[in-house]
Amino acid sequence: MCNQAMAPADAPSDWERDLVWRTSQARPEDTARGVFFKGALAAVRELGDASAVRSCQEALGEERFVDAFRYPIHSLLRTLSCAARQLAPGHGGGEAVLRELGRRANANYLASPLGRTVKMMTQGSPRRLMENAANIHRQTMSFGALRVEWTGPSSGRVLRRGDFWPAAWQEGALEYLLCATGGQRVRVEREWVDGLDGGFVFAWG
Repeated sequence: MCNQAMAPADAPSDWERDLVWRTSQARPEDTARGVFFKGALAAVRELGDASAVRSCQEALGEERFVDAFRYPIHSLLRTLSCAARQLAPGHGGGEAVLRELGRRANANYLASPLGRTVKMMTQGSPRRLMENAANIHRQTMSFGALRVEWTGPSSGRVLRRGDFWPAAWQEGALEYLLCATGGQRVRVEREWVDGLDGGFVFAWG
């Protein structure tokens, strides 16, 4: 269970400390749409077992979420920590799990009515997606700000301020969204992270 005390030999890793810190910074008014909560739980079901799902539901404190409703991000951050800790041994470590959760949660987002509107708006163009990224962020999250700087026709940098999502989640989410809107040979890497701020470079072929 995720609320068990860790033994000294099981000291927290960097990603665990980062998630604990991000959770501590989140206020009740910092929220995200329910579609991401549903997507995270769906990803845990796909990657883990019934025990992992139960633990993550306990961390969330709820079992049902409405796509368009807003819920406190600190609950989801606790769940990401719970999921990554349980799934890390079988899926390449906590960072790899967080990245995969970012991918799968955003797959759930694009399959929802909210996400289908985004897909229609982008018309199969990853550049249109990135041109609308700041608006998508504002529509789905109450916290932070996002800005895109272009370095070429199909490459650029995402600058995020006051963002609670862990860096690995953001990498997986952006990678999936670029692929899902037509990007080929997509590359996403964190350039720098400083607390709740960060820069991520992206490109597609």
